[in-house]
Amino acid sequence: MRKSNTDNLWSLGFIRMCFANFLLFASIYALLPVLPSVMVSRLGISTGQVGSMFLVFAAAMFLVGPFHAYLGDEYKRKRVLVYSTFVMLGATLGYIFVDTFPKLLLLAAVQGGAFGLATTAGITVAIDITASSRRSAGNMGFALAARLGMLIGVGTGVWMFYLKGFSMVAYLSILCGIFSILFAMRVYVAFRAPIGMSRCNLDRFLLVRGWLPAFNLLLIAFIPGVALPLIKQGDYSVLFFLVVLVVLTIPFTKIFVKLSQHCQRGTANTTCHLSMDTGILMGIAVCCFLSDSGNEHLHFYTDFQLIYKVIGIAILVALAVYFLLTYSYFKKKRVR
Repeated sequence: MRKSNTDNLWSLGFIRMCFANFLLFASIYALLPVLPSVMVSRLGISTGQVGSMFLVFAAAMFLVGPFHAYLGDEYKRKRVLVYSTFVMLGATLGYIFVDTFPKLLLLAAVQGGAFGLATTAGITVAIDITASSRRSAGNMGFALAARLGMLIGVGTGVWMFYLKGFSMVAYLSILCGIFSILFAMRVYVAFRAPIGMSRCNLDRFLLVRGWLPAFNLLLIAFIPGVALPLIKQGDYSVLFFLVVLVVLTIPFTKIFVKLSQHCQRGTANTTCHLSMDTGILMGIAVCCFLSDSGNEHLHFYTDFQLIYKVIGIAILVALAVYFLLTYSYFKKKRVR
């Protein structure tokens, strides 16, 4: 009889899932720094129009979320993870050939929805293969793997763009996604009989009682997001902001976990991920909108001074929200 992977936290199955999560996030974030300028020049559209694709991406992540619990219960969570990652990679390939703005928005919607499902399914699988007593620590380790993938993905994507161009960045993204799938497929998940989940619910998707920390984390993640397109223009300060975000991953994941009930730790981790990714995507969109003069351009130019004013305001607001609201809310509402 096959031995379960839940004997200890750092089991082979859990390590494989961490690598799969690392590569999943590296795959997406390799694209994000270069997509705005590439699509502006390739499609001849305004930077504001390109910015809207990131809002579509973020909206799609939330639209598919309420259906995840049903899909995972009905079709097995590992299958949802693998198939949604495949769809995500198909959209990545589409960026190489896209030739109109509506098609670009469609690709962003498909990729955002698939990424949202893959992220949520990955968290659920990681929780399933972890012993109940180790799941809080497992959530933190799994979340950290994702954010390290984000950081490495951004750096590698920009490096590959300067070295070989956008097509090679897309192929690198697809390669990372394929290896993510291979790692996930090697994980053994014990069979669980369907429990009859409703088709639409917030289970393992959003932790409602974590709304204030989620908003606070969104504000924090907005800061590297609004600076992310600058890296394509030679400003690498965004890497510092991303490192800070990686460092904050553990304490914020802990906040969400401590706000969750016994069976909501996976939901807490998903909420943390969604808040962070949404903040980054909104930041990229705002950078694009601020760079839009109202005309269609063939190049992506950014007013650095204006962007850094926005960053400064965002830092002050995020700090104020944390010290005046989030910290006291957490102390009052925590259940662990």
